[in-house]
Amino acid sequence: MLISVIIPTYNRAHLLSRAIDSVLSQTFQDFELIIVDDGSTDNTKEIVEEYQKKDERIKYLWEENSGGPAKPKNTGIKNSQGEFIAFLDSDDEWLPEKLEKQLKLFENSNNLGFVSCNALIIDENNNIKGEYQSPRNKSFINLLDGNKISNCGVIVKKNIFEELGIFDENLKFGEDWEMWLRIAKKYNFDSVYESLIKCYLHQNNITKTIENFKQIEDFKYILEKYKDDFKKYPKVKSRPLRNIGTFYILDNNSKMARKYFEKAIKVSPLSLRLYFQYFLSFFPNIYKKLFFIKRYKF
Repeated sequence: MLISVIIPTYNRAHLLSRAIDSVLSQTFQDFELIIVDDGSTDNTKEIVEEYQKKDERIKYLWEENSGGPAKPKNTGIKNSQGEFIAFLDSDDEWLPEKLEKQLKLFENSNNLGFVSCNALIIDENNNIKGEYQSPRNKSFINLLDGNKISNCGVIVKKNIFEELGIFDENLKFGEDWEMWLRIAKKYNFDSVYESLIKCYLHQNNITKTIENFKQIEDFKYILEKYKDDFKKYPKVKSRPLRNIGTFYILDNNSKMARKYFEKAIKVSPLSLRLYFQYFLSFFPNIYKKLFFIKRYKF
């Protein structure tokens, strides 16, 4: 039951060893580890080569920088040999029993497309700031409401990618959400409701989140791609619409933000939260402060 573990990375040589060590320390050891270097300019290659001297299961692939996470993931999938595919970000780590506990769920079901798990959120001082919890409501409709699955926590059957296609490279930030939606439309999914991952907050990924307002385009793209589903379930459309509004505020465009809050209110007129967000859009600095306090909790 070989698992192909894919770690996409870009200029994270100083963090990569932690991720690699967490894979090598798994209680389940029948895996190959594919590190896809998305055009790094630091010493990532040299670090991986040192690991390769000790473990022949490690593969290193280099490609020109793609500008997004979908392509290196797809490169890893195309070069994988495993029956299952698992993903790990190069700045995060798994706990030792992560793979073993998730595989047990596959053994008890024939129609599972993927299995996720919970994740601990860790700050720069190694303090636990929260937990990313997988959804108890395991339905396509619930995922359509927004991405509730941690990318680093997912194991997917490889034949799912062969049947439904790989990650959509048109998306720069929402490629994982769209992939889970595609799978959940046809297959069941499950989760180990236990934190088996440590996801680290650090200045690099916080800054990236602040600056990446191209997420607006990803939300719009998914709204269009799944427009027939959103027509069937109009209430769940409010969350992606208000997310677009939030990112417009972070991009200093309160006028466009209010436009999308208004759209969200139309499909979910009983949501007091939407009216509050619409009101706060007239005070963008306060809105931003509240956003980051909630997002990072420090």
